[in-house]
Amino acid sequence: MSSDEHPAPVVLDGGFATALESRGHDLSGLLWSARLLRDAPDEVVAVHRAFVDAGAEVVISASYQASHAGYARAGLTAEQCDADLESSVRLAREGADGRARVAASVGPWGAHLADGSEYTGYPGVRRGELRDFHARRLERLVAAGPDLVAVETLPELLEAEVVVDLLAEVAPDLPYWVSFSARGDARLTGGAPFAEAVDVVGGQAVAVGVNCTAPQHVEELLASAQASVPYVVYPNAGAVYDAGTKTWTDDGASQFPRASVRRWHELGARYLGGCCGIGTDGIRGISDALRT
Repeated sequence: MSSDEHPAPVVLDGGFATALESRGHDLSGLLWSARLLRDAPDEVVAVHRAFVDAGAEVVISASYQASHAGYARAGLTAEQCDADLESSVRLAREGADGRARVAASVGPWGAHLADGSEYTGYPGVRRGELRDFHARRLERLVAAGPDLVAVETLPELLEAEVVVDLLAEVAPDLPYWVSFSARGDARLTGGAPFAEAVDVVGGQAVAVGVNCTAPQHVEELLASAQASVPYVVYPNAGAVYDAGTKTWTDDGASQFPRASVRRWHELGARYLGGCCGIGTDGIRGISDALRT
């Protein structure tokens, strides 16, 4: 294994909602973590900082659920969404404290429905609707000055194509990654093969991969494809999402086995972290596994 084949790993943060819930916050509403951008910004900063203290070298902004369509469903204005998108990057920067890079989170179209659609897919949604959904939020996030963009939990190839095209228009020089919601047969949750999904990225992409995917599926997914850029991997803890209660059925896991983390790196994952169910202890474990 040469350093050229396996570049030095970069540790990402973990499940932002998981960390907020551990601090006593109820995130069952339509806006999930994004609600605290206006209701408790100090808590947003504190969670970012806690992940950096645990070893994260990249923190992901709390903008996953912040979309103009989602804010309209929650009875808020487009201007309020604009303000929260900008705030998400600013608060992440404050929490990073000069010790980590800031990635602006771009959640999927399905997230605004708050019904778990990112884990099932939505093949009937057309390109124009996806473009309208993402265009203004991308412009606002880019204008806030992140170091890179994290396009997350996408179940559909078409949505990835749309967002990549928009990024080429609004931020042709800004690095980004695209990570998909995937399942156990080396396919996205929307049904497309992961091997096809990796070909969507281009331009300034630094990685492509999976997030909020059960960890037991990651090795099969990575081995099924040949990406032209490194992988990004930040799975959930292996629990099952209940869209009705907007909670995860906890399987008791809070971090990944060190052997799994190292294996993902061997298979080409450069950016590694955790998603729902993985808190600061889990990120500390990833950091230790990759540094030891």
